[in-house]
Amino acid sequence: MKILAIPGKMPATKAWLEKIIAQTPWKHEEITLHNFSAWGSDDEFSVATEVQSLPCGHFDVVITKSIGTLITLKAQRKISWDKLVFIGVAWSLYSDQDKALLPALDNQGKPVLIIQENHDPFGSFQEINQVVSGKKCIKCIEVSGERHQYADVEQIGSIISNWLESL
Repeated sequence: MKILAIPGKMPATKAWLEKIIAQTPWKHEEITLHNFSAWGSDDEFSVATEVQSLPCGHFDVVITKSIGTLITLKAQRKISWDKLVFIGVAWSLYSDQDKALLPALDNQGKPVLIIQENHDPFGSFQEINQVVSGKKCIKCIEVSGERHQYADVEQIGSIISNWLESL
């Protein structure tokens, strides 16, 4: 199984994402943990640059957080997946055109899980759920929080594991 893990903008989210994956059935799988090119330079973070720096190809799973969700959506010509997990969609960073990409995932017919804090400052559960509600392949799960940190890695791992069992 090939897994692509795309962290959030901050380097600390790389270790956080590893902890999340360790709580799932994927903990022993081949994981490509993406490093943003902006982390190794003084360049300003650029979504377009990061899309270009992603590895090409098909993955069994793509799991991502925050700005990584937008990068994933914009990289659909470069990467594909069988299952997709978004944690903390950074909705306020999406343009109107970008926002149309999220519900359009349903057209692919592949399972998508979104985990969103109820009061995430980048986009609340209610905002995200309103956009994907009624979609056949997209499931949006609410967790408590208001800081875009998703600190309860055990809970998130459990949500992902339960979702996988339901497929």
